[in-house]
Amino acid sequence: MASLDGGSNDERLDALFQLYARACGSPEPDPLFMPRLWQKIESRQNVVVIFRRMASGLVTAAALACLIMAYLVAPRSSTPGFYHATYLEVLAEDQAAQSPDYAEPVSVETDSETELKNELL
Repeated sequence: MASLDGGSNDERLDALFQLYARACGSPEPDPLFMPRLWQKIESRQNVVVIFRRMASGLVTAAALACLIMAYLVAPRSSTPGFYHATYLEVLAEDQAAQSPDYAEPVSVETDSETELKNELL
């Protein structure tokens, strides 16, 4: 049996490995070792794959929702200059619509005036 107390580090490490091998024994090769190992690896990866797919789907759905909302909110006008006008231009146009350049007089006739006109004609 090798001693762990004396010698160089390499000799001590070799002695430790020999003691470990004698204590635990070498594992017998099992035909199901690799399939079980891959099964464990894939079971851990399934969670990651599912999360990645869900995240990808959510990102795609969010991008699609943003595009749809941008399309619905985008202004549509028959007059292309409406959104390019300044605030003062819009106020001046509104003021012009409220006060026309000319006004037509309005006359109100009573029943007696209407009868008098009909008699004269």
